[in-house]
Parts: sequence; structure tokens; C-alpha cells
Amino acid sequence: MVEVAGVLSNQDLQGSLARLAKKLAGVRVSGVPPRRTLAHRQRPRRPGWVIEAVAQVLADRGQPMRAKDIHAAVEAMLGEAVSWGSVKNALATNIAGPSRRFVRIARGRYVLAGR
Repeated sequence: MVEVAGVLSNQDLQGSLARLAKKLAGVRVSGVPPRRTLAHRQRPRRPGWVIEAVAQVLADRGQPMRAKDIHAAVEAMLGEAVSWGSVKNALATNIAGPSRRFVRIARGRYVLAGR
């Protein structure tokens, strides 16, 4: 019984590896550059870099944006992956107090403060 389970799991593994190899070959042939991840970054970022990126995106757009669109625009601007949680935290922690940077005008929609 154990031998049969071992053979079946090996076949599943071989099928999975074959599908993965086929997918990787397709990606390699497509010529699409690989998406940069946080591990590819050359040096650590300075504190507040996400807040600055979010502010730049909102300033460039000049109109209210949805949080998910802000996240996508930050990633596009920087050319690398940015944690959704970092963008969400930057928005949430900078909408109140005397030094607020952003204004939440509706659920999930933000604008740069002072506009």
C-alpha cells in the first residue's frame, strides 16, 4: 500500500514539474522582462519612501484616486513590486493630524491634502 502511494505521489510530482518546466520555457521565449521583486533591490530604502511615492502619484494625477490604482501607479513609477500593505498603511496613517499628507474623500478614494 505504501509503495502504491509513493508511486502515485511521484507521478503527481512529475506532472507538476513538467507543467512548470513548460510554463517557464514559454515565459523565457516570450521576451517579457521578469518582474522585479523586493529581493532585487540594490540598497535599502530610506524611511518614508512609500509615502513620498504615494504623494508623487497623487500630485501627478491631480485628482482623487482609488487606493488600488495608487498602488498600481506606485509600482509602475518605481518599476518594482511594492507591498500593498505599505501603500495602504501610508494612506491610512497620513490622513489625520496637523501634518496630514492625504485626504480620504470616500471609502478607498484619496487625494493629496491641500487640493
